[in-house]
Amino acid sequence: MKKKNIIQKDLGTKLLRSLSVYGLALFIAFGFISIIIALLGFSVPDALKTLITTSFKSAFGFQETIKKTIPLIFTTYAFTIPFMIKFFNIGAWGQMLFGGTAVAAVGLLIGNFGLPAFIMIPLLVVVGILAGGLWGWFAGFLKAKYDVNPIISTIMLNFVAVLFVNFIATSPAFKDPLEGHPITRPLSSSATLGFFHGIPYSIILAILAIIFVYILLKKTKLGYEITSVGYNLHSSQTYGINFQRTIMLTFLLGGALAGLGGALEVMNIHGKLIEGFAKTSGAQYGVFGILTSLVVAGSPTGVPIAAFFMAVLLVGADALQRTMQIPVEMVFLSQALIVLFIVIIRKKFEAKGGK
Repeated sequence: MKKKNIIQKDLGTKLLRSLSVYGLALFIAFGFISIIIALLGFSVPDALKTLITTSFKSAFGFQETIKKTIPLIFTTYAFTIPFMIKFFNIGAWGQMLFGGTAVAAVGLLIGNFGLPAFIMIPLLVVVGILAGGLWGWFAGFLKAKYDVNPIISTIMLNFVAVLFVNFIATSPAFKDPLEGHPITRPLSSSATLGFFHGIPYSIILAILAIIFVYILLKKTKLGYEITSVGYNLHSSQTYGINFQRTIMLTFLLGGALAGLGGALEVMNIHGKLIEGFAKTSGAQYGVFGILTSLVVAGSPTGVPIAAFFMAVLLVGADALQRTMQIPVEMVFLSQALIVLFIVIIRKKFEAKGGK
């Protein structure tokens, strides 16, 4: 009983500390943003109200929020899992692009075979996972075998993925001849997912991915090894954990999840490959995934909530630009400030009370 009380007290202290960190960071960040909005001559109450409540004022707003939350979950995991062993995967965007592009190419190539949806959709999902996983694994392989910094390799691979998208979207075999922008022909109906009252069915796969990541990291040997390497590399190596293998597997997992995110964007949101499909509000999902991961300090369990919060801000940003002509960059600034203040305040709290 005494041990149980101590555990409950410890959890309560951690929860209170986390709420204090996030509350204080949000208060300071929105304070800064309010000052800037006021200096630009806009109404601060109207701007903040639009930013925070647009997602919940209408069914359309909520549907748009879910549409942005789903890819954010995948790109956030793509950064978070390698980050658990202290490596930066800047390539979630490229892995998402590669997964989505591979799915579009394969989907169009086999689209005339008349395969039913119950074969086509799982097949394309696997293609997206494998393509993204391969793209992520390659960066891990370069680090494990040749000590190439993953920051450099993933950024370079992003550029290759962008060119791959352009190549497929403009290739005569895939290109939509009626479009001026690089866009492929639509996928067949058996290769696309639908919507339920405006909510994409891809949310089911996002939920399954959340459960998968939780079980993998908390209940399996591989998850234990990843956690151990992240806490103490030298001790984990002493007890026989293969560091090179762990590097490659974390990047493989991160890339596979990002690739799945790209596949679902193509199969569910667009129904075709469009150059720029992995962007929202003018910025790429990979960058937002990094910001979201930093908000939760690289904790996989906090990813879904943080991704939803980021999506709320993105939907609010679009509404600000549409209704009040406030530049969407203002919201990017607020997100950067929120992350910055969370990191600073969290460090301050840890320095005072210990982690």
